[in-house]
Amino acid sequence: MASRFVPRWIVLVAAGEAIGFALATGAAVLAIVLELADLPRLALAVAGGAVEGAALGWGQWLAMQRNRPHRARWIGATSCAAALAWLLGMLPSTVGLRIDSAWTVALLAVGALALLASIPLAQWLVLDRPRTFRWVPVNMGAWLVAILWTAAPSPLVDEASPIWFVAVLYVAAGLLMALTVAALTAPVARALFGPDEPRRPPASAGGLLLSQHSARPEGLEPPTF
Repeated sequence: MASRFVPRWIVLVAAGEAIGFALATGAAVLAIVLELADLPRLALAVAGGAVEGAALGWGQWLAMQRNRPHRARWIGATSCAAALAWLLGMLPSTVGLRIDSAWTVALLAVGALALLASIPLAQWLVLDRPRTFRWVPVNMGAWLVAILWTAAPSPLVDEASPIWFVAVLYVAAGLLMALTVAALTAPVARALFGPDEPRRPPASAGGLLLSQHSARPEGLEPPTF
């Protein structure tokens, strides 16, 4: 059972995140096609992020086998946190923030840290168990690595690129991001949510003496009186 947890986690979590990100990408494409203004486009992106978070949380909850949190609270917290992450990610470009001073750089750094911490911190609050805070830094590191995939399509597209081509590239990047997050979080997920490891029963005194007797070299017999 324990050996099956990691592949189960990777498949279900990656599927949930990939589907959610594809839907969020679809919302972003719809905003472009409809030529929405900045604020409605931001609202649609945030809504898409909420859907992505719900799909991710559902996939994670299905993959858990032990110490499952409350399903609605886990999925709801993940959905709200993902919406916040999209808001933080889209806000600088929406308001036209310029990186021309030290305070704007510091502001962006704080925002990036909050973005990475949003989902794992919200989930940790739902866990509400001792010795589970490691979930937060491990997931933050996993998202830091995985989110780099979303920058991969940028050199391949420009304003003249067909919208379907842009969507396909970002959906593919989302799949790679999902697989990365799922794989990097699998070890800590196994420790927190995987099945209990089977324990061997302690050897009895009689069994220990019998094993020692059977291990005596041939020809060496105990003395008789």
